[in-house]
Amino acid sequence: MPRTQTWKERLSLVVDVVMLVLIVSNLSLIVFDWGFESPIVQDALREWTPGFYFWYDATIHSNFVFVDLLFVAVFVVEIIVRWGLAIYRQRYHRWFFYPFVHWYDVLGCVPVSSFRSLRLLRIVSMIPKMQRLGLVDLRKTALYRTFSKYGGIVVEELSDRVAVRILDAVKDEIRDGHPVLDQVTKEVIEPQRDLLIQSVTHRLQEATAKAYGTYQSDFREYVEDVIAVAVDRNQEIRTIAAIPGVGRTMANLLERAISDIVFNVIDQMMADVASLENDKVLNQITSISTDALLTSEYDQRLNRLTRTILLQSIDLIKEHVEIQQWKIEGASDTDDEATETAPTRGDGAVKNVTT
Repeated sequence: MPRTQTWKERLSLVVDVVMLVLIVSNLSLIVFDWGFESPIVQDALREWTPGFYFWYDATIHSNFVFVDLLFVAVFVVEIIVRWGLAIYRQRYHRWFFYPFVHWYDVLGCVPVSSFRSLRLLRIVSMIPKMQRLGLVDLRKTALYRTFSKYGGIVVEELSDRVAVRILDAVKDEIRDGHPVLDQVTKEVIEPQRDLLIQSVTHRLQEATAKAYGTYQSDFREYVEDVIAVAVDRNQEIRTIAAIPGVGRTMANLLERAISDIVFNVIDQMMADVASLENDKVLNQITSISTDALLTSEYDQRLNRLTRTILLQSIDLIKEHVEIQQWKIEGASDTDDEATETAPTRGDGAVKNVTT
């Protein structure tokens, strides 16, 4: 919906429309007079419209420079008025900026054929204003859609080529041992050390809780089997089991007690590790591990790991950049149009019956 216009906008719009009509008329006259100089055009006009031919030849063509200067005079007056308004409203940083900003208007007033074509730019400059005021909507025109489509293709192809060249240059620097690896370690990894520790700690807690909850029963069986083997090998428990009568019962009770105690201890440890409230120990372990990785002893390994990660990441980014999205979008649009235009089986049946 077009927004409500103020009287200043309406007045400016009226002036733009008048100037648009004058510019179109002037350019049409220039094109027509250029074609009028052709003997073929003159012969055709002399044969079909002799009255118009003799009038135009004597009135307009013979005095074309003067007629064009009349249009130029109107254009110059309009530029001076707009320049004065720009100075009064302080639209630009300096008073003399207006002719540089609207250079196409100034040069278009020069009555030379090479400069007259610049008057077309004035028409182009009016379109965004009319679009903003809601008077026209070029986005619904076929010309705009065509320009937008192929303009987007050109921009995408150029930007993709530039991005690929930049990524290739970065890969070469990484392979050649450029200091970028040390910069990544010192300027990217180390400043994010605390966040990295927290992230790893929370991930370990989540993984521990999930894995232990899934395999808790299997883990209990494993603990019981290990303790049973250890009890069978223990000489003291064998001695107790050898006591006549109650020996075997006491040995079994000891084995169960040991299994319960060990499993309960491990179960509580896993629960504490998985709890978000008890992450101090894991934080300390992760912090110590991170500090160890960032020491000079691990620099070479860390550099190799960083180099591998960066190169693989760049390869993935390049693969994504090299995908021609405009082809994919074009194929999807073609499929959508085919789906919309293709008759359904029911429609075809109805047509056949009707026929």
